[in-house]
Amino acid sequence: MRGIFFDSDDDAEELVKALESEGYTTSLRREAFAGEEDWEDRAWVLLVEPFDDRVVEMVDVYGGWLPGDDRLPEDPPELPGEPKRLKD
Repeated sequence: MRGIFFDSDDDAEELVKALESEGYTTSLRREAFAGEEDWEDRAWVLLVEPFDDRVVEMVDVYGGWLPGDDRLPEDPPELPGEPKRLKD
C-alpha cells in the first residue's frame, strides 16, 4: 500500500468514500513528520490497495498529495485582478 497525504481529514474521508465505492481497500490514520510535536499539525495518511492510475487521478481531485510527486497542477491558481488595499 502507498500513502496519500492530506492536511484535512474531511478531504481524506471524501476520497475514502469514493475509493471504497469503486472497490478499493483503504485505511486512514495520522502520521507525524520529523520534528512535529503537536498532534493537530500531523498529516492524515490514506493507504490504498490496489494503488493504480485511477487512484492517482482521484488524489488530484480530492486535494491530497503523494510523496515525491513533482507534477505541477494543470491549471495555475487564479491571481487577483488588482492589488489588495489595506483598510485603516
